[in-house]
Amino acid sequence: MKQQLRELYSHVLEKVDAARAMHAPSDLFPADWSATNWHPGDPSEPLLVIAFGKAARRMAGELPKILPETPMRGLVVPPEQDAAPLPPFEVIAGGHPLPTAGSLRAGRRALALARSARPDETVLFLISGGGSAMLEAPADDAVTLHELRALNQGLIASGAKIEDINTVRRHLSALKGGRLGLAAAAAKWRRTMVISDVPKDATPAIASGPTVQEHSTLDDCREILDSYSLWPLVPTVLQQRMQRGDLPPPMPPMHAVARASDMILLLNEHHARAAATTAATGHGWIVDSECDVDDWPYEKAAEHLLQRLEELHQAHPGKRVAVVTTGELSVTLPSSPGIGGRNVQFALHCATRIEGQKITVLSCGTDGIDGNSPVAGAITDGNTVARARGLGLDVNQHLARCDAFPLLDALDDCLKPGPTGTNVRDVRVLVRDA
Repeated sequence: MKQQLRELYSHVLEKVDAARAMHAPSDLFPADWSATNWHPGDPSEPLLVIAFGKAARRMAGELPKILPETPMRGLVVPPEQDAAPLPPFEVIAGGHPLPTAGSLRAGRRALALARSARPDETVLFLISGGGSAMLEAPADDAVTLHELRALNQGLIASGAKIEDINTVRRHLSALKGGRLGLAAAAAKWRRTMVISDVPKDATPAIASGPTVQEHSTLDDCREILDSYSLWPLVPTVLQQRMQRGDLPPPMPPMHAVARASDMILLLNEHHARAAATTAATGHGWIVDSECDVDDWPYEKAAEHLLQRLEELHQAHPGKRVAVVTTGELSVTLPSSPGIGGRNVQFALHCATRIEGQKITVLSCGTDGIDGNSPVAGAITDGNTVARARGLGLDVNQHLARCDAFPLLDALDDCLKPGPTGTNVRDVRVLVRDA
C-alpha cells in the first residue's frame, strides 16, 4: 500500500508540473485557447516578464519556446536554491517561508522594472506559491529585514488562516495589494498568469495579490492583528504609519489599471485532487474526494477524515476505500518547534489514531517541501507507532514539539522528491483495506 501511495503521489506531481501546463492548457482554459494567447497583443510586440514564486523558473523558462519571435526582458525570482542564470531574464533568488535579503532586492527590482514599462509593452506577471516571501518590499524603507522576518514568522506560527495572513501582508507592503500592478500603469496591457496555492475561490490572493484590486481595508488588517495578538511584531514605523493612515495605497476596486488587466488561472489544487482521485479509482478503490478540511487544525482534520473513512468502510464491506482531499492544514507551533511541517505532523498524528488498523495515510506538499523539513511529507500506517517504539522513539513527544520529521525519517517513511518547481497546495489520501 505504501508503494502504491508513493506512485500515486508521483502521478499527481506529473499532472501539476508547471512547464507541462504551459504547453498543455488544462480544463480551466477556454476551449479556443492557444499558445498565442500567452501574448494578448501582437506576438512581435515586446513583453516585460516578472515571474516570482516556486514555479517561476519553470514558467518563465517556457516562454521563449512558446513565443520565439517576441522580444522579452524581465525578472525571474525563484527559491534561493535555484539561482542559475535564465537568459534573457535577470534572476534574483528570494527566500521562503521567510523573506531574505534576496527577497528585498527582488522586490525593489520588480518595482523598478514595472515602473519602466513602456506604452508599447505588455507586462506578463507569472505568479506562483511562495511569492509572498520571495518578492517583498516593506511599506516603509526603514523596516529592517530582521523586523520583516519576525513579523512573517509570527504570522505563520499564529495559527491564522492564510487569507488573514495575506491580508496583513498586503497592507504592510509596498508591492502587494495591487501596488506592483499600479507601478506598471504605463504598459499597454497587464496579464497575470497564476499557479494557485490558495483556496479555489481566492485566486486573487496568490502571493498576496500584487497585481489585483484590494478589497480589504486597513481596519480589517487591524482586526486580524488584534485577534492574534500580533501587534508587538509589527515594526514601530509601520504601527505609526497605520495610526496616521498614510501607508502606500493599494489598488482600489475598479481602478483604471485593473480595467486594462486580466488574470488567467493555469493550475490549482483541483488538478492535484483530480489526479489523485483518478489514480485511486484506477486501483479499483471506492473513493470519496468531496471532503473539505481546508485550514482546519490538523487534529480536527484527522478525526474528520478518519471518521469518513470508517463510514466508507461500513458502507462498502469487502472493498478497499479511500478519502482524497487537498488544501492546507493549520498547526500552532510551540515556542521552540523542532523539524517538521503540517504534512508530517498530520501523518504522524494519524498514526496514533490508527495503531493496529489496516489504514495507510499519505500527506504531502505538491511543492516537495514541508515546513522547515527537507521532505514533502510522509506515509504512515497502523504499524508506525509500534515501529517507532521499537527504535526507542516517543511519538507523542515528537508531536508535542512539532518535530515529526526526525522520527518519520528514522522509519524511512518520508517522501523526498526535492523542490518540484510547482505548488498547488497539499494532497492527502487515507486508505483502508477491505
